[in-house]
Amino acid sequence: MASFDPVTSVVRALTVLRIVNEIEFASIKQLHKETKLHRSTVLRMLETLISEGYVTRDEQSGMYMPTGKTLLLSKGFDGKRHLSQMASPTMLALRERIGWPSDLAILDGTDMMIIETSREYNIMAINHKAGVRAPLLLTSLGRAYLAFCKAPRQEQLLKMLASSKRSVDAPARDDPKGVAKLLATIRKQGYAVPDVKFNQSSSSGAGLVTGFSVPVFKNDEVFASLSTSFLISAMPLEQGIETLFPALRETADTLGKLISENYS
Repeated sequence: MASFDPVTSVVRALTVLRIVNEIEFASIKQLHKETKLHRSTVLRMLETLISEGYVTRDEQSGMYMPTGKTLLLSKGFDGKRHLSQMASPTMLALRERIGWPSDLAILDGTDMMIIETSREYNIMAINHKAGVRAPLLLTSLGRAYLAFCKAPRQEQLLKMLASSKRSVDAPARDDPKGVAKLLATIRKQGYAVPDVKFNQSSSSGAGLVTGFSVPVFKNDEVFASLSTSFLISAMPLEQGIETLFPALRETADTLGKLISENYS
């Protein structure tokens, strides 16, 4: 039993943060309904959480979402660490099977965050480790996730990207029709490749490495993306897709079953 009465403002802030984390794209109206707190109270709690870096607000839609800083709150049990540990044996088996490394990433705000990798420390490990973030529109990890989102979530993410001032999000603002066409193509072919210019200019091998990604589903909704990468000098992208796609898709299906059965 607690020695003191709970601090009301702390309880309210934690309640709001929990609901934002559950909904992921939350409005004031939703938070008011779920928390039973007055709207002005909800707003004060949100402003505090934004100030501390645990929540962010999309200026165009007015929706609130959790940031990666919320990971710091889970020390004894970290859901993402649990997911990483669960995925690791399957990803190592994939590496032994195809001879190339892979990355598993989940959505974090408007980026993908790598939570597990089978890379060793060499040129192909540059900028590819757990915690590294990948932009949605320019990387294969981001594109594979975004393309297979259900319509409401995809639309919301695209609105948030379009309102962003980051250069990596510019296609959503400058060429929405092109982005829509790209995502439709990815859904049809079942995999995504990175933006060529971004891949050549990134620190991840500076154009020496390429690869592609496939979606990972939890039940019937996209939950993560799984990529594989290989040296362009070893095989061109088209050959890599033809050779490695069946194994990557099979591994993504295996991971999806594990996630659906063991990760809530």
